[in-house]
Amino acid sequence: MLKKSILAAFSICLTFYAFAQNEQDALRYSQNKLFGSARVQGAGGAFGALGADASAIAINPAGLALYRRNEISGSLAVTSYLIDSKYIGSINTESKTGLNIPQFGLVFTKVQQGFNGDETKDLVSYSFGFAVNRLNDFNQNSIFSGINTKSSISDYFAEQANGRIFNNSANSYLNDVAGMAYWTYLIDSISPQKFGSTFVSNKDTSFAIRQSNIQQITGRINEFSFSSGLNYSNFLYFGASLLFQNVNYESSNFFKENVISRSSNAKLYSSDFTSNVKTQGTGIGGRFGFIVKPVDFFRIGLSYTTPVRLNLKDEYSYGLSSNINSNSYLYSTSDRTDYFDYNLVTPSKLTVSAAIMHPKLGFISVDWDQVDYKSARLTASNYEFINANAAVKSKYTVANNIRIGAELKYKNSRFRTGYAYYGSPYNASSSGISLDNPTQSISGGLGFLFPSVDNYSSDFFIDGAMVYTWNTYYQTPYQLIEKGRTSYSAENQFTMMNFMVTAGFRF
Repeated sequence: MLKKSILAAFSICLTFYAFAQNEQDALRYSQNKLFGSARVQGAGGAFGALGADASAIAINPAGLALYRRNEISGSLAVTSYLIDSKYIGSINTESKTGLNIPQFGLVFTKVQQGFNGDETKDLVSYSFGFAVNRLNDFNQNSIFSGINTKSSISDYFAEQANGRIFNNSANSYLNDVAGMAYWTYLIDSISPQKFGSTFVSNKDTSFAIRQSNIQQITGRINEFSFSSGLNYSNFLYFGASLLFQNVNYESSNFFKENVISRSSNAKLYSSDFTSNVKTQGTGIGGRFGFIVKPVDFFRIGLSYTTPVRLNLKDEYSYGLSSNINSNSYLYSTSDRTDYFDYNLVTPSKLTVSAAIMHPKLGFISVDWDQVDYKSARLTASNYEFINANAAVKSKYTVANNIRIGAELKYKNSRFRTGYAYYGSPYNASSSGISLDNPTQSISGGLGFLFPSVDNYSSDFFIDGAMVYTWNTYYQTPYQLIEKGRTSYSAENQFTMMNFMVTAGFRF
């Protein structure tokens, strides 16, 4: 358990973090999951060199130049999330299911025509596209519970209070966890500007506390892209995108302690700590790439996504209550909501892709991403994120993502399968232990094309996909700094099942 506690300090966010913007925010809004249409996700997201799919614009906009016709498409998905949490030897399970729209795309294409039909030299065609893609999905519920005989959340509050002096007005400490804990009598002064929990102040070394945590998270990152693509001699395909990202994240966390036993006379029966945070914001960036087709059956692609500058706003509130010697003390989350504006510059991303294709059999495709998470940085007009940005550089590293996909054609049917590996962003050398906790997905899909009778009017297509995603992460309700004090972490086994359908017309 000690090893897991050490690992958690590096591998996942605290359940609450005094609502100081930190390296965890930098990582949360910089990561992507497997995204795109059912065709793309069914093939593991490996579409960087394939193109001709509206959602693949978010991988390599050069794929837009491979269109020969116009297209409109949209997707609908049902996603189920399951988390098994292990905390101090106890296991709990929580789940959630939701409906979402993961993708929408619109493409307009103009094919150049000469005296002998479609051009095959110089500028063959050009396309314009608009796409919406859900790059990341934050939705999940978790619950963990266990009996702690080593520490209390009030020990954390005491560490936050050390070095401070509190005045005689309890109302001065709304959304100040240290002050709230002082005025709800969860911590006591044990020397000038030195505080301890009620257990420490009463020299209670024999206690047992049942700790429970319930967390509900909703939100997503959507990307809106305006793109163009050029086809030169059916050999070189070039594309560029202006992209806008929209962030919406909301977390509600409830941490409860019930004292089962203790040795001192002062009786702390229970405490409840509630923390709410809501983050919203938008950002702008760019993406450009090219695809080369030296022979008909082989393509290679390269794309680069610039850093995105997100303008974010946090709304946060705390609530804290205690029951001591049958007396109740309360701070409510409805008393006050505070706000903070800041900026996040996300890392750039380089993607290299290759695909082998056969016009009658299908394709095999591979994508490789490189993302330097330690290059993310936080800024604000009225605050210097010196510690947070230093933590970004020390805790994070360059991550490598690999996606592999295949499609088999049979008449007007398509059968797909894929695998995606999103490498760990954490720097293992920063802690001396393994932090290899990648996110992995396996997928499968089926598609049908209904061509028009005269080959000139609209074609209709429909695709379905199923994606199974899993990873392991650690959740720390509070992190104690003082040497010799123990804080535990919940080990969460996260799994997600995504069922989606995409339909569209080519005209």
